[in-house]
Amino acid sequence: MYIKDTLHNIKFYSLFIILSIILSSCSKENYEAQLPTYISIDQITVTTDLATQGSSTSNITDAWVYVDDNLVGVFELPATFPVLKEGNVTMKVYAGIKDNGISSTRARYLLYDPHIEQLNLVKGETIKVNPNVTYASGAIFPWIEDFENPSLSFLYTTDSDTIINKQSTDVRDGVFSGQVYLDTGMDFFEATSIAFTTIPRNGRPVYFELDFKTNQELLIGIYLDTGKALYIVLKETSEWKKVYINLTGIINSLASSSEVKIFIGYDVLANPFTATNPEIHLDNLKLVHL
Repeated sequence: MYIKDTLHNIKFYSLFIILSIILSSCSKENYEAQLPTYISIDQITVTTDLATQGSSTSNITDAWVYVDDNLVGVFELPATFPVLKEGNVTMKVYAGIKDNGISSTRARYLLYDPHIEQLNLVKGETIKVNPNVTYASGAIFPWIEDFENPSLSFLYTTDSDTIINKQSTDVRDGVFSGQVYLDTGMDFFEATSIAFTTIPRNGRPVYFELDFKTNQELLIGIYLDTGKALYIVLKETSEWKKVYINLTGIINSLASSSEVKIFIGYDVLANPFTATNPEIHLDNLKLVHL
C-alpha cells in the first residue's frame, strides 16, 4: 500500500512539474514576443543652406514617427517610446510644431522633409536616434530677412511712429537683428513686406517664420487687396522664441486677392501698451511655401 501511494505521488508531482515547465515556457515565449525595442529621441535639429534658405533656428516640439511607413505615434520631445518590431526597419521622423505658437494646434511641419534612417531593432534594447531634417526639396522662399545685409527689406505705413533698426547687442543668430523701440508719445508702429503676387492659392502650405522677443504684445498678419485679413497676437517674452505662422487657410479662402503682404506692428488702440516703452527684437524672418 505504501509503495502504491508513493508511486501515485511521484506521478502526480511529475505531472505537476511538467505542466509548470510548459506553462512557464509559454509565458516566457509570450513575454519575449511582446518585448519591445525602445527608441530615444531628445531633439530634432534642422540644417539649411544659409544663402538660399536662411537660418537654421527652429522650434520643433514633437516627433511624428513612422516605422516601415506605419505610424508608431506622435511624441512630445524629449521622448523614449516602444516599438513592437524587430530586425531591419526603415524609420521616418517628421518634425512637429505648434501652429501659430499654440499648444493645442500641433501639426506636422510639411515644409520640412523627414529624417530617414535604417535601424536594426533588437528586443529589450534602447536605440538613440538623432534626427536632422532639411527643408523640402520643393520649398520656395519669396522673402528672407535676417538683418545681415546693408539695407533692410521693409516698407512702412504713413502713420508709423518709428522703423526697424539693425542692432548687434541682442541677436538670435548671426551678427545683427532688428529692433523696434517706441519712445514716450509714440503709439503706433507698422512695417510690411513688399507685395507678393505668386503665393499659391491651391491649399499648398504657406508659412511665415520668425524669431522674436518683445515686452509688449506684437501683431503679425497679412494685407490682401481688401486690407488686413488676418492677424495673430504674439505674447510678451523675455527670451528669444521661434514661431511658425500658418497662412495657408486664409490665403486659400481669399483666392481672388492678387497680392499678399506680411505686416508686423504695435497698435495702442487695438492693444493698449503694457510696457512703458515697448521694445521688440526680430530675427530670421522668412516666408516659405511649396
